Amino acid sequence: MTGLPCSRPGHARGLVGIAALAGLCLPGAVHAQSIDPQLVVTGSRTGDTVGLTSLGTAGIAGIADRQSDSLLDVLNDVPGVRAFSTGGPGGGSFLSVRGGQPNFTMVQLDGIRLNDPTNSAGESFDFTLLDPQLVQRIDVSRIADSAIYGSDALSGVVQIVPRDPASGALVTGAQAWVDTLAGSAASASATGGWGSGGAIVGLGHRDSGRGDPAGGLRRDQALTRFDQHIGDYRLSATVLYAHSLARDFPEDSGGPDLAIDRTLEQRRTTLVATALALRGNAEATIRPALSASWSHLDADIDTPAIAPGVLSGVPAEIAANRFTRLEIVADVAARLGVLTASAGAAVLREDGTSTGSIDYGVVLPVRFALTRVIHSGFAEASLRPLGGIAVNAALRHDQLAGGTGVWTGRGGVTWQPMPVGPTLFSHIANGYMLPSLYALGNPLVGDPALKPERSRAVEAGVEWQRDGNRLAFSAFDNRFHDLIDFDPTVFHLVNRDTVSARGIEAAATVALDHDWSLGGAVTRMWLDSTTPLTGRPNWNGNVHVAWDRHAWHARIAVRGNSAFDDSAIPTGAVVTPGHLAGDAELSWNATRRLDVGLAVLNMANGHWHDAVGTPALGRSVRLTLSVPWRTAS
Repeated sequence: MTGLPCSRPGHARGLVGIAALAGLCLPGAVHAQSIDPQLVVTGSRTGDTVGLTSLGTAGIAGIADRQSDSLLDVLNDVPGVRAFSTGGPGGGSFLSVRGGQPNFTMVQLDGIRLNDPTNSAGESFDFTLLDPQLVQRIDVSRIADSAIYGSDALSGVVQIVPRDPASGALVTGAQAWVDTLAGSAASASATGGWGSGGAIVGLGHRDSGRGDPAGGLRRDQALTRFDQHIGDYRLSATVLYAHSLARDFPEDSGGPDLAIDRTLEQRRTTLVATALALRGNAEATIRPALSASWSHLDADIDTPAIAPGVLSGVPAEIAANRFTRLEIVADVAARLGVLTASAGAAVLREDGTSTGSIDYGVVLPVRFALTRVIHSGFAEASLRPLGGIAVNAALRHDQLAGGTGVWTGRGGVTWQPMPVGPTLFSHIANGYMLPSLYALGNPLVGDPALKPERSRAVEAGVEWQRDGNRLAFSAFDNRFHDLIDFDPTVFHLVNRDTVSARGIEAAATVALDHDWSLGGAVTRMWLDSTTPLTGRPNWNGNVHVAWDRHAWHARIAVRGNSAFDDSAIPTGAVVTPGHLAGDAELSWNATRRLDVGLAVLNMANGHWHDAVGTPALGRSVRLTLSVPWRTAS
């Protein structure tokens, strides 16, 4: 759902009313790995790398070194991605991939879909639920991927990857940090294995304290992963429990600087998710796979009224959302010489209810309950003919029970003229997104006749990698059609908007010598929309330099963006100035059992806003103590 004036998804409410488990305990050990976005395969069922160059990944060290409060901090460094919290540590999540709306990106954890279709933000995901310390890697597909994943992958996919269990003896570790402004966090984990499998368990806790005037966050999380090899098959299971208590100023209220009503929104959220998968050996000629995932989300939200300003005020609202999702996927992949192909089927069931009220002076009940079932069939093929040319194609059909069907496709070609030379690539894809359950069922603004939102994406570029160095350049053209927006003349959500986003991206990683490395990324984007698109600057980028020597590691990073459109009720439409900000980090492997880290965040004590009226935290110092993974005594 596109949202309303200035295209902010959260406005819909107003109108109704990767340290990994490895990096977690090994910040010193992972410094030797690259801290830059790398390219891996996630948007494919064939397991082939053909035509998938658009994937950008934040790896173990990229997450561990940042000692991040949120995965949004890590995602914001990926070329083409703009990610931030809209209201302090407990605020909403803004994630835009190549100009798309936050709800245009599918978010998965180990194959479990996490997007919430019962919220007023059009099915976006709240990243405050996830602890960065329990994540090994994040894969970001920056092109429409409905041909692989179906609905929701309108502009891309974020795949959050937990760490595989270790083999051998039981090892344990822990990490804790404290910040002069941002509170504290702690986590612990244990992993061990046996001859044919292993398991890993991680626990995390976060308390942002009261140093941020925008609000706060308390979060507890547990993540377990199990692997077992059974003959030529691998059985894996993942279980996640996450609970958070978040408080922040309501979106568009003007935040701590401008909000007239100082009452904070309160959100209590609990997520339970599990996945089970049985897959054939990756080296086998024929590789069958069967997976099932289940998740349940409880979200209780108490949102205070927003006083009128330049724009009309918003009444208070209470909502209790309950959502359950079950997905089963079966497919078979085969390697036949230069051809690798896969085909399969899936069924997805979603059940959502929302019960609450909105206070217009007279309290009106707001309730809906919806179920939808989607049956899907898909196929994919990768071909490697002679001459360094590789081709990939995927096709999918999704049939909504009692509704219409949707076809989506994706194609890509790469050409590497010389084994050590650059690789040229191009891709084209289309995507779609079903209206959220909120958009279909809300009795005040919903419309059951809404059509799916659609996209078409094209990209082309060149990439070169050698001896730890990488250079990449790409150009993209995304078109979004039938976007859902609010029509005040009928007081309903309607399909009407069309948006285009064109841009170029460049990224580089250079090993200066054995101790020093330099990296960075930049994105330039041109947007075409009938209403201003909030939170999306024309320029966005980062540069960093790192130094590693023996037990010491240091890193300085500078990130920035140009001005961008934004909006809030006290101000109306505004242009928020751009900014530059820098962080510095130093870590020391003090002993075999202790790592010490020190970071200075927002070194220049800059004062900028990612959302109207919500200033960034000032300069802070963060101390981290880690007990590296070691054999349990």
